[in-house]
Parts: sequence; C-alpha cells; structure tokens
Amino acid sequence: MAYIRLAYIRLIVLVLVFEVFITAIVGLGIYVGLSVFPFSPMQVTASGSAAQTIGLNATIPLYMPSLSDLKIPYTQLQAGKPVWGIASILVSAAVMVVQSFLRGMYLGGIKGWVQSQRMVPLIQCGRRYFKDMLGWSVFQIVLGAVTFFLGSVFFPFGIILIVALLFYALTPYLIVLQDLSLSEAFAEAPGLFRRYFRTLLPLALTAMLCTLIFSLLRSLPQPMGYAIPLLAYAVVGTFLIAELMERLEGKLREDGEKTPHLPFGEAGTGRLSAYITVLLVPVLVTAGVLSTSGQHLRAFDFGGKKRLAGISYNTNFSDVFYASEQSYTAYAWQTGEFRIAMRLPDLSGGRTPRELRGIADITWLVNEEIRSVNGTTTNISVEPFTHKSRLMYRLVREKAEDGSFYYSSLNGSASILPGRTRSSEPLSVQMMVSRNGSNIFVLQYPTRFGSTQAFRISDDGRYMIPSTSQINPMDVHAYWFTREQRKEDVFELLSAKNKYSFLATLNRAYLPLAVAMQEGDGSMVVKILETMRKAGVHVKVPDWDEQGWTEYLRSQYEGASVQRTLEFMTKAGVQGSYESRELPEKSDEKTGAYRFEVPFPTGTVPIIYKESKGNGRLVSVTIFK
Repeated sequence: MAYIRLAYIRLIVLVLVFEVFITAIVGLGIYVGLSVFPFSPMQVTASGSAAQTIGLNATIPLYMPSLSDLKIPYTQLQAGKPVWGIASILVSAAVMVVQSFLRGMYLGGIKGWVQSQRMVPLIQCGRRYFKDMLGWSVFQIVLGAVTFFLGSVFFPFGIILIVALLFYALTPYLIVLQDLSLSEAFAEAPGLFRRYFRTLLPLALTAMLCTLIFSLLRSLPQPMGYAIPLLAYAVVGTFLIAELMERLEGKLREDGEKTPHLPFGEAGTGRLSAYITVLLVPVLVTAGVLSTSGQHLRAFDFGGKKRLAGISYNTNFSDVFYASEQSYTAYAWQTGEFRIAMRLPDLSGGRTPRELRGIADITWLVNEEIRSVNGTTTNISVEPFTHKSRLMYRLVREKAEDGSFYYSSLNGSASILPGRTRSSEPLSVQMMVSRNGSNIFVLQYPTRFGSTQAFRISDDGRYMIPSTSQINPMDVHAYWFTREQRKEDVFELLSAKNKYSFLATLNRAYLPLAVAMQEGDGSMVVKILETMRKAGVHVKVPDWDEQGWTEYLRSQYEGASVQRTLEFMTKAGVQGSYESRELPEKSDEKTGAYRFEVPFPTGTVPIIYKESKGNGRLVSVTIFK
C-alpha cells in the first residue's frame, strides 16, 4: 500500500512542480513586463487588474491537471495589459519545452504503474516522449490560434474546430501507451475515439463533476483559494488520468492492439528518496502560495531607496461637486506619518529609461473592520489605521500632453503584496512618478471599483489629479510623496486640476467661485466670473486679471505652514464649509440677498450674492477684498 501511495505522490509532485513553476514565472513576468502564453491571467479589468472568472467551470483534465482548467489565476498581482514581444515569445517557448518534458515524465510514470504496478525512472520517460509531446504542444497552440481567429470571424467555425480537436484528444495517450510517433498517433486517434467513446464517457462526466466542485474553491479567501484547489486537483486529476489510461490500455489489449512495456527497469525506492518525495508536497504548495502573492519578487528588493514623506488627499461628495453638477472636483487633505521608500534611478539631466520597476515600502491608511460585542449584538464599523505595506511596481514611460515624460503603472502594473494587514475589502493601487522623480503619487482604491474613472495626470506630467469617482469617492485615496512639501506646489497641483473643472450650470455658481478662491487659482476665478457675466449676472469684484487674482488669493496664505494651508484647502472638498446667511436689509419680494465668507489664515473674504426667489436664478455676485 505504501508503495502505491509513493507511486502516486511522485506524479502529484510533478504536477505541483510545473504549477508552482508557472506561478512564479507569471508573477515574474508581470514584474519585468512580459506575458507567458497561455498562462497569463485569463481576464483583465479596465483598471488593469487580474480578475477571477466568476461562475462555475466544468472541464476534463487532459495530460496533466492544471489550474488553468479551473480558471484559477496564477497570481494575485495586478497584471495590467498583456505585453507581447520577443522576450515573451522566448519565455513562452521555454515554458512549452519544460511542460512537454514534464508531460512525458508524467504520462510515462502512469503507464509504468498501469501496466506493471512499478515505478519507472521518470527522467528517462521524459526523454523518451519529449519530442512527440513537444510536437503535440505546438499543434495545440497553432490550432488554438486558428480557432480563435476563425471564431472571431464567424463563431460556428470556432465551435467546429473545437469539436474536431476532441477526436484527436487521445493522441498523447496513444504516443505513450503504444509507443507511436506523433503522426502515427494522429492517424489512430479519431477512430479509437469513436470506438471507445461510450467506455470513456462516464469517466469524462465524473471528471467534469470534480472540476466543477474544485472551481468553487477559488472563492475561498487567499491563500486558500489557490492552495486547496492546487493540491486537491493535483491528487484527483492524477487519479482520473490514471484511470483513463488504465481503461484505454485495457480496451487496446482487448482489441489486440500492441501496448509495449517501457524498455527500462524500475526506479529506486530508497527510504530517503521516499521521505524527500513526500516532503516535497507541502514544500511545493507553500512555494506556490508565496509565488502567487508575489512574495518571491522580494528577491529583487535590494539596493538603496529614496525615502520621502507625504500627504494624502481624496475626493468626496462635496458641496461644490453637487453645485457644479459633478463637473468641479475638489480635494480634502490630510497630513500624517505617511512615508514611502522607493528605489529610483537618476532621472535628472533628461534621462528617460523605458521602465521603472521595484518594490516600495509605504506607510499609509488602510480601512479595517472593527467588531464590538454588546451582549447578543455585534456591531461592525470600518475605521482607517496607519499601516506599512509593500508595493510591487512596474512604471512605464508615458508622454504628457505638452510632450513631457512621466512614469505610470496604468500601462504597466502595481500591486499590494499581501502581508499581515487585513483591509476591510481587497485594495488595488496605481502609481505615478514625475519626469525627474521629484513627485511620487500612489492612488489607493477598492479593487471592485477600478481606477479608470479616477486616475488622471496633469498636462505636464508633474501631478496626479484624481477626478471624483461616481462610486464612493471617499474610498479613493491619493498619496503625494516629495522631498520637500511646498505650498507653491500645492497651488500648482490645484491649478492643474482645475483645467478639467468647469461650470455646467449657474445654479449656486458662487460655490465653485468660493472653492477656486480657496484654492488660490486666479485663472479659475476669472473663468467663473466671465461665465457669470456672459449669462447676465451682475458681477461686482476687484478689476484684476488672472495674475492679479492669483497673487491676491495666495497672499492670504502668507506665513502659514503647509499643514495650516491644507487645513483651509480642505474646506473646498467637504460639505458645509460655506454656510450662507440671509441679509434681510438687502432682500426684497423678488430677490434674496445672502452672505458667506471664504476663510483664509490671514482672515476672511466676504461674498454677497442675490438669487431670484421665483426660480433660484443667480442675479448678482459681489466680492469684498
């Protein structure tokens, strides 16, 4: 009995070796920027993150069990867009070679057991069947490409080719069981498939039921969603393939077909080798768990890192967001112990490498669930806590609208490496580095939201200026890290952000005006005032141009620290900062006059506006300096 178990464990180890190998290669490919066909993540979202296929999956394990049969991703890392090139082709070819050799070892090992209940030398099996297995792999890839192309042109063509391929599905088994060449097995496979269809059908249905059950396990929390299906499918899939080969070998013998034995002796079964074989199972599963989470990429985390402090800013359902019909974005700012340590090359002097890659250490806020029990009642709340995380990044050089360069993960990749921190829900990130490396930005958001809507870069590639997400914008957080945080840079970021803001309506237009003043953006103030004048609103304000307004508004922050400045800037991005009070002495039956104040460190700037009591139309705006 122990002999039987060891024979199967050896085969299970072969499956685990290849699956863990692929897991490590796929994660490494994301880090260095290449895709591995056909093992790259099966589905990519608009945000560039690898997504698991939702729903049930029932298939038949062929030749060797594979997680791709169950549509289980090989990595938890955000994959980004597929990257194909010479390197990807060479790596994919190398993987195909390794798979063909291991497949020969695997099926040869099953043949030795099925025929004579003995453990055969697996390496020799791999050598014996490698050439034909490699030919079969090439055939599968070519036919798969043709099927995809024809299926995209006319769907029934793809279905016809898939059905046709089923008639040749026995080819690798015949190569091993009957010692046939690839061409000979091709000739035999269709006829034997038709002849043995009824015999093999019950086993195929059993296999489909098993894979359907295993496909449900991918919904388990990580790393169990990877480890349990990996081990369970390796064990059960090996049993199913062995049962198929045993039935096929029996039917061939009944029909007088030759099934020659392997021409080499029995493999050694020493106690030490048996212990090592058994020990390899948990070792390989553990290695797979570490690789699927990207932990193996820490081997590349060496060298000095630039350490920078930062601040956080996020969008929200602010007053100005509603007043502008969602066309004006404002930020709420937060200071704290935010830090990043990141390895960057020298980007000064016009140096523009194609990609930046590495692992960054970041200190930021992560939402966690807090459970409190009061008698029989359990209360669950979500609160932010400061945590340290590690980010894997591959930033690709991009060109801004003005021709400047910056580096972004949007066409590359960035992922949070799993650690001890457990957020209330899965999180994803996007990163951006300015052209000279002086500004580093990180966008943190719930994975289920995606980042396409919020991720936005200034025209000159210097700043990340997120737009307001339509779904829970308060859950999208941007972090800005720089060697020295200056008020001037904050003003420049807000000015760059406001190039994408505008007035969709004059309804409550005094709020965008107040926000533009709070942000020290004279250009936006002049634009809003001009829009009001063209709409017939009576405007009474100081006669300044864009530069005059900018100098005046920014002078209101003179002497204030960056932290103090951000406290006032935050008033633009929240609700209730500009509360109006009516002025009865200036109101009449048709119009109502109201006053509110825009606060600054040096004082307040009053604004008086009048609205029609009939239709709420803005009548006049007055700003007092």
